[in-house]
Amino acid sequence: MDFIDKLSDTIVTVSKDATQKAKSISEIAKLRLDIRTKEDDINKKYQQIGKLYFEEHKDDEEPAYEQIISIKEAQEVLEELRGQLGQIKGVQQCPACGKEMDLDADFCSKCGAKLDIFEEEE
Repeated sequence: MDFIDKLSDTIVTVSKDATQKAKSISEIAKLRLDIRTKEDDINKKYQQIGKLYFEEHKDDEEPAYEQIISIKEAQEVLEELRGQLGQIKGVQQCPACGKEMDLDADFCSKCGAKLDIFEEEE
């Protein structure tokens, strides 16, 4: 019986260790997930601050950051590309709300804004 008692004690000890290790792994995974979630939240807030700063300073004569100029240039290119896409699709985008409208529309059906009519280049 002494052998069976020792074997039983060993099994109990091993199972306790395995349970504790599984619990530790689970806690580590949860903490890593919580850390990642907080880091993502902080990064989103940084992006929001950057966007707010850009909106407040995009018209400065000498912007404090060269990225402001790069963003403005990229926005102009995007506007041109969207115009080209709209012409191919036969639509134009409302400058106020972004709704796509027929090229021959003078006003947006969603917000009522006056639409720019794109003239096709020949």
